Amino acid sequence: MAFTSWHYFLLLLVTLGLFHRLPAGRLRMALLVAASYLFYGVWDVRFLALILTSTVIDYITGAGLDGRMLKRGHPYLLSALPALWLAGCWLVGQPNVETPLLGAVLLTPILPWISQGLLRLPEASRKRGFLLLSIGANLTLLAFFKYFNFFIDSAQQLLATVGLGGNTWSLEILLPVGISFYTFQSLSYTIDIYRGQTRPVDDFGHFAAYVAFFPQLVAGPIERSHHLLPQLSNPAPLTPALLHEAARLLLVGYFMKLFVADNCALIANHVFASGEPINGPWALLGAVAFAFQIYGDFAGYSNIARGSSLLFGIRLSQNFAFPYLARTPSEFWRRWHITLSSWIRDYIFIPLGGSRDGRRRTLRNLSITMFLAGLWHGAAWHFVLWGLYHGALLALYRLVGPLAQLKDQAQHHRWWVNLGAWALMFGLTLVGWALFRAEDLAGFATWWLALGHWSMEGIEPIAGALKWIAAHALPLLVLQALTYKQPDECHLGALPTPLRGLVYLLLFLMITTSTQLEMEFIYFQF
Repeated sequence: MAFTSWHYFLLLLVTLGLFHRLPAGRLRMALLVAASYLFYGVWDVRFLALILTSTVIDYITGAGLDGRMLKRGHPYLLSALPALWLAGCWLVGQPNVETPLLGAVLLTPILPWISQGLLRLPEASRKRGFLLLSIGANLTLLAFFKYFNFFIDSAQQLLATVGLGGNTWSLEILLPVGISFYTFQSLSYTIDIYRGQTRPVDDFGHFAAYVAFFPQLVAGPIERSHHLLPQLSNPAPLTPALLHEAARLLLVGYFMKLFVADNCALIANHVFASGEPINGPWALLGAVAFAFQIYGDFAGYSNIARGSSLLFGIRLSQNFAFPYLARTPSEFWRRWHITLSSWIRDYIFIPLGGSRDGRRRTLRNLSITMFLAGLWHGAAWHFVLWGLYHGALLALYRLVGPLAQLKDQAQHHRWWVNLGAWALMFGLTLVGWALFRAEDLAGFATWWLALGHWSMEGIEPIAGALKWIAAHALPLLVLQALTYKQPDECHLGALPTPLRGLVYLLLFLMITTSTQLEMEFIYFQF
């Protein structure tokens, strides 16, 4: 169910009306879980079995990490939920559920048996065992549904290069929407319990709402349990100021998605997906167009999610902070997809050793972390290389003296140094986005080679494309110029009332008069 569909508005309004009428407690949690599962099930009802599996595993392991035994029969009942759901799908004729149903049936007794066995161990062994159970189960599900065919195809191609190739095969695996997001969010819960940074929740419905809260379910922000769980049980009261902030986030979010991203996608798709030959100007315009497309698309989604959530009195984390103002790679990752950046820092980079053990180990840790960050984005080699590319940039800016000095705040440098640093970083970011957007490595090679062929042939369509990008990107830049000194990209509240009203009106008009066909949110594929 996309944020831009009327179904979403209907679901949001109905859920809001019921949510604010119900007393705080289990009824509210049940409502949020039902609404979230309806939201997710619209894509494919079979997806719900997978999110149920992750939820059940991490709820049981969370209790086990705390040394608590669930009430007699509860582990078996909870473990049976995915099997019961898939059985219902099979009964109504949903295709390809037999194998997952068999796996879910096996899970029903196995998970409680493992849990009971781990609870008998000494504390240190028990906690380590439950943590490994959570990490192993979640990553196995993620690896199978998202990466199985990628690894099989890569292995078959490698064997073929040495003359060992035979008949190729793969499985027809449907990629569940948002699996990378809710897997990371659920995993952070059990890891934080293991570290003693949070306490497990008692109510299963409360935890299920945390994993599946529909405004941020399929594309984030990736929340931490200590931030979201307390708000779910005790949301802030709706006030005029809160409603104003929610409306502002929604307005800016839809502007970024429908006006900026979807219109810039026209040029990006022409360059990267049309198959037509391109030259240097077209290659550069395509990269710039995609830079604004992915920013408007993903930041727009995050703002819509934050605005929708705020209507429930729940404040989600800020996910973007003017990323294209970054002067260094590390600053870019502090500004871009902030909740993912902080997740991979806290749960991958720092546990690997971070930057504590010398330059060589730091570079190794950066490479591993960014390799995994690239793989998280998609099961394709150009995503992996995109992650390694950013890892190389992070390493380069640490090693090269003049670049390393840019880690200081902007006010410590002359204006021309900051301008040069920004221009260099934006250019490097564009190369990364071309690698990210390309259909495959061959497509990126075509784009890269096109940069060396500059000519003014076909100047009129090039000029038209430039005007199109400017018409849809400049309003975003003006909006950000009005807010760049604020802590949030969408913080327009500090503007004088007449100017703020004019900005709201213009944003609304740009949304409603934009005629470009709606594009799917890019990050849904992750």
